[in-house]
Amino acid sequence: MARRHRWRARLLVTLLFWASASAAQWRELSFVDPSYRWRTLETASFLVHFPEQHRAQARIVAGVAEALLARNSALLAWRPEALIHLVLLDSADFANGVASPLPFNYSAIFLAPPDEGELLQNREWLELVLSHELFHVVHLDKAHGEPYSLRRFFGRLGFLFPNALEPRWIIEGLAVYAESDPERGYGRLGQSQFEGMMRAEAARGLRSFAEVNAEGRGFPLNRDYLYGGYFFAFLRERYGPKAAGDFIERYSGNLVPFRVESTAAQATGKPMEALWTEYQGWLRERFATRPAEAGSPAEAGSVVARAWSITSPVLGPDGTRWHIEADGYTAPKLLKSRGGAKAEVVREVEQDARLALAPDGAPVLAQPEICRNYNYLYDLYRPDASDGWKRLTRCGRYRFAAPLDDGRIAALRLDGGMSEVVVLDPTGIPERTLYRAAEGEALTGLAARAGSVVVASLRAGRWSLLEVADGAASVIVSDDVVKHSPRLGDGDEIYFVAGYGRVYDVWSLHRGSRSLSRWTRAPFGVREISAPRDGAMLLTTIEADGDALRLHRLPAQPLERRDVSPPAGLPAVQAREELLAADRPYSPWSSLRPHAWLPIITLADGAVELGVALSGQDALGLHQYVLAPRYEFTQNEPLGDAQYLYDGRHGVLLGRSLTVKAQDGNDISAYSIQERAQWVSTWRALSLNRRLYWGFGGALERERLHQAGGTSSALQDERVLGLVAGVDTRRERWLSEGPSQGLQLRLYAETSNGLGGAFSGNVYRADARGELALGRSVLALRWNEAYGEDQAEPFQLGGSFSDELFTLPVLNEREFALRGYSSGEPALTAHRARVATIEWRTPIADVDRHYTVPPVGLNRLSLNLFLDIGAAWERDASPDYHRGVGAELLSELRFGYLFVLQARAGIAKGIDAPGKSTGYLRVGRSF
Repeated sequence: MARRHRWRARLLVTLLFWASASAAQWRELSFVDPSYRWRTLETASFLVHFPEQHRAQARIVAGVAEALLARNSALLAWRPEALIHLVLLDSADFANGVASPLPFNYSAIFLAPPDEGELLQNREWLELVLSHELFHVVHLDKAHGEPYSLRRFFGRLGFLFPNALEPRWIIEGLAVYAESDPERGYGRLGQSQFEGMMRAEAARGLRSFAEVNAEGRGFPLNRDYLYGGYFFAFLRERYGPKAAGDFIERYSGNLVPFRVESTAAQATGKPMEALWTEYQGWLRERFATRPAEAGSPAEAGSVVARAWSITSPVLGPDGTRWHIEADGYTAPKLLKSRGGAKAEVVREVEQDARLALAPDGAPVLAQPEICRNYNYLYDLYRPDASDGWKRLTRCGRYRFAAPLDDGRIAALRLDGGMSEVVVLDPTGIPERTLYRAAEGEALTGLAARAGSVVVASLRAGRWSLLEVADGAASVIVSDDVVKHSPRLGDGDEIYFVAGYGRVYDVWSLHRGSRSLSRWTRAPFGVREISAPRDGAMLLTTIEADGDALRLHRLPAQPLERRDVSPPAGLPAVQAREELLAADRPYSPWSSLRPHAWLPIITLADGAVELGVALSGQDALGLHQYVLAPRYEFTQNEPLGDAQYLYDGRHGVLLGRSLTVKAQDGNDISAYSIQERAQWVSTWRALSLNRRLYWGFGGALERERLHQAGGTSSALQDERVLGLVAGVDTRRERWLSEGPSQGLQLRLYAETSNGLGGAFSGNVYRADARGELALGRSVLALRWNEAYGEDQAEPFQLGGSFSDELFTLPVLNEREFALRGYSSGEPALTAHRARVATIEWRTPIADVDRHYTVPPVGLNRLSLNLFLDIGAAWERDASPDYHRGVGAELLSELRFGYLFVLQARAGIAKGIDAPGKSTGYLRVGRSF
């Protein structure tokens, strides 16, 4: 059985590159739907891949990308040699992009523009995201000297990209610095929320250099962007405009990776630790007080609640206070309260859900869900007559809702990066479009009452509040200051959040008036607001550690009045030039070839094995593979491994290896050849709270012993075909110790009948796992039940090996962990098996420190106490249960800034014979 573990260990090394390390609900979700008709548009520098329905956007993106690549290449004195693969995605209702130099220069951008947070600035979304991601592409690709020379020979190996091997705050900070032009309101530097977050950091106490290196789970959650972006602004101010470029140039020649301290010293004359101390002083000086208002008392209301996250503050017509609150360990919850009473939980919701109230106080919820297995889109929900919640839309893409007096709903809808305001009937069926944004215009926030619908708009670099109706829009106020969260007050007063003076505060405008009124003076800024009721409003504020919900009573007179110019109509939108190149059907072959290789040399026990390792994928990430052909010269045996995965659902794994069994002097007198194969195909139906899969596959594991003289004999011959199915409702939260809520059930039915192997018969297995959140701790349960016919391969219990993190189910498993016992004990080997486990996992400390010399660190330490109970028995016998107890120290080790290793050091005691006390060190969780 140990042979199977070596096989699985080899699979794990490669397949872990394919399995997402994020929360359980994201492992199965990709954003590329292979059923679309994908096309490719080739330009001088790019291969733009896009679904056919987004051809117009692809042509615009191609033109913008060419211009921005030229700018970034000039800035960095580097231009990638090969065409860059750029993928357009419209499969998520969030604003984001990704970039990587491996296995080729690649970027993917989501067309959806931002509607909240630090990305609300004055630059059109496609320009902002492409500016950021293409800076990554050029920066991470840049190399000279030894790394570049070796790359010319070995290809695109990860350790030959020096700029990809530095702390993430440097990588993201440089991109934020490059995207930003504070004078024009472009990018994050100088943006009101970004400024407020750093002001909050300075007030609480700035993060140390080691903390920022370690990333971790603590606030601010965007620390790489926040601290990194301002660091390079500091570097420019103190050390001149060439300092950042000099740092990049020197780091790009590092063959020995992770040289942050010495590279900083070469660029500035100071090592990074000393530079960081100087940077902290610069931050304290710059962000010591609210801009232009030193000494002014804070006026943002009394604190009602504090939490890890608080969003969607709403005041009901009867004074009921609503909001969504999350603690980071369990699912976010919709809460309501009256007066000073304790808030009651209405229901669990998704992170980033948005709440609105109808005029009668009934809630309407917009929250995301997985749609058609490949999309993450917003839909609308409202309570039904049975005290449940009815889903009004499916794949509707309604990010904001504003119920109207007659039961209908005004909603802000997104499609293909274009926003529109629509009216839905009470059942969620669209009736008509009130306003469709122009090309490049982004809409955010929505308010409605009676016949009035108000929306915030970014258009041609100007932020406006618009009143929309029947396809037309009238401008209420328009300038270059970010505005969001419009709310309708009593009479003709319109309230909103705006960043005048680079601080988000509550402002209002009375229709017919030409002056704005300010109603808050928040130290760090206001995030969201409710509509005012009886002279008060709920609002959330930017804080150093989480969010605060405040009840703010509007003063009798505004804190400030500011004159505004009369609206001059909608800002003119300059037509974006399309690159009118012909496109062609997408072919994976343009990117699927290997882009790097490594030699494999094994000299051990008289064997001489030479080979090469190759890997690759296509631009859409649908096809992924690893090849490792090898040859053993003393016995003339062809060997190798081959692994292929399609769309995360269909996998094939093949392997042939040699193990020396005996030697006569320096010559091999006996050796074995192990041949392994596994194939699994699955289909799935995904939602955030329930992922279903079903499929089938086969597995082969055999070993043959070869003796000197040419005789051979079989040592192992296992062959199975199987059906698989399962359901997974587990969720993992930002702060939780692994999955913290839900159940996973995996079912297997396998047969060896008629396959010609050493075993025959059927095998059935059920593997159930569940997690229950207990505050910060998690109670984890597992029940593994296995049944095999008498001629099938028996099961073995014992050992402390880790759970396998494959995206696909693994067939032919016959060994199950039972800590405190050795695998292969006769008392724990039979054709019936049962193992039950209870674990209590709790975080001890989030250390979150990473050092530069040596480049190692530690994030979280956790404790796991466990009880294992297992038995193996034959038909007509009774199970003889064996118990094991123990404790494990779980740690998240970091090395090289970017790489995280989940490790556990444990001690287990087997209570029943033949149990023993044993210590162990393993990678990964037990389950």
